[in-house]
Amino acid sequence: MPTRMSEFAKQVFACFACVKNKEIQIFPHARVDGDCIGSSSALALGLRKLGYSARVMLEVEIPERLAFMNVPKDLYQIVTEENMEEMKALQGLAFATDCSEGHRMGGCEALFEYAQMKIVIDHHVSSNTEKALAYVDPTSASASELVYAFLRELELLSGKMLLDEMAANFMMVGIQSDSGKFSFENTSAKTFRVAADLLELGANVTDNAYHLFDESSKGKVLLQGQALSNMQLFDDGKIAITKITLAMVEETGAPEGAADGIANLLRDIDTVLAAFAVRECEDGTIRVNCRSKVGFDAAAFAQEMGGGGHHRASGFTGRNVSIDDFLSEIVSKATAFLEKQ
Repeated sequence: MPTRMSEFAKQVFACFACVKNKEIQIFPHARVDGDCIGSSSALALGLRKLGYSARVMLEVEIPERLAFMNVPKDLYQIVTEENMEEMKALQGLAFATDCSEGHRMGGCEALFEYAQMKIVIDHHVSSNTEKALAYVDPTSASASELVYAFLRELELLSGKMLLDEMAANFMMVGIQSDSGKFSFENTSAKTFRVAADLLELGANVTDNAYHLFDESSKGKVLLQGQALSNMQLFDDGKIAITKITLAMVEETGAPEGAADGIANLLRDIDTVLAAFAVRECEDGTIRVNCRSKVGFDAAAFAQEMGGGGHHRASGFTGRNVSIDDFLSEIVSKATAFLEKQ
């Protein structure tokens, strides 16, 4: 795996010669967030300025909570069983942004795995890149930071300007999203330098922050209230956990994504080192968001549970188990995990 972005960019640039009349397909992870959409959309725009056909591959439409980004409809493709073969025929090479493995891409997994040439740009410490040309930097606050650096290197190699106001704002959304308004410990001096350049290109940090962190709805507030009232503390207050059931979502009329941020609220309790928001999904799985402080490695714990992520923010999924049984399992394993820290 290349250790310098310039080296990685040169290797990828050489790969573009094999694309010819095919399409560069870009794959973010399922259950999209600001960083995976922001980084992948900015990358698609930059590759188009190089003269290539490039689109972001999604399993579902961009959620309403991210509609403020105004991603052009022609910049992404919803992948279905009906158009899968058509997408395979168009595929030249595949980028994975903000993730590295097909199983994290939901309904796009088969299309990504079909690719003969895979390229990964990721910042997750749990990234698996055995079968791809990859650049992974777990010290980066976001995948958008890395895509910014990659596009700047491609500008040097091609002699073309690849960043514009739209791409800048997409990447700013990604950085703001994954750095928690520039407050998480993964925020570095480099993060601010990139953000400053994006601001000069026209990114709107104020509107982004409102839509990402402050905008709410009655249903979301009601759901958060129920989740907080269900909170339980364990291990002398070091572990906080709550559940969000489908019945709660229906009762409150909460929109898609309304459970996002609940784990952060639990993590902010002064005694808490690890916080878990355990949510029922319509497909029968149990989705868990974990947020932590120093003293609990969220990424390492998530890997033990079959998931992954960052040291302070991670996620994993339960299958063929009830939400209450999975909640008890999480508490038991988290308690044991804390004893080993």
